[in-house]
Amino acid sequence: MKKKGFLNIKLLAIVLLIIVIIIAVVMFLDNNVKDQELQSLSTVMLQIQAKAKIINEKNKLNSTADYVGSDISEEELKKLNLQNNGKIKVLNEDNLKSLDVKDNIAEKNFAINYETEEVYCLDGYETKDKKIIYSLTDINNLAVE
Repeated sequence: MKKKGFLNIKLLAIVLLIIVIIIAVVMFLDNNVKDQELQSLSTVMLQIQAKAKIINEKNKLNSTADYVGSDISEEELKKLNLQNNGKIKVLNEDNLKSLDVKDNIAEKNFAINYETEEVYCLDGYETKDKKIIYSLTDINNLAVE
């Protein structure tokens, strides 16, 4: 009878160990997926920023104000906490294709402030502490941490 109780304790310890290992693997994979998503978002936003710099240089050279994208809404400006300077544009999927930006982020919307060349993800990125960030600068700072 004592042996049976000892075997039950061993079995319980093994099951608990397996559960702990499974939880650790799931947490590791979840963190890895989040890190990959953050890197991918940052890469797309950096591509948009590079294209914005080229557009700004062409506009300076030609003395024009031809910006890619549509006007941003007041609601989106409030969300981003920005003032409209007339140079903030929302980029849709067609705009990204015309800029030759490889958008591998499913259904994310972006905006660009051509004056500061800051890029924003209108859908935001939720951090581990449940804070939502929008700008490329904030996302890059998060990626570095």
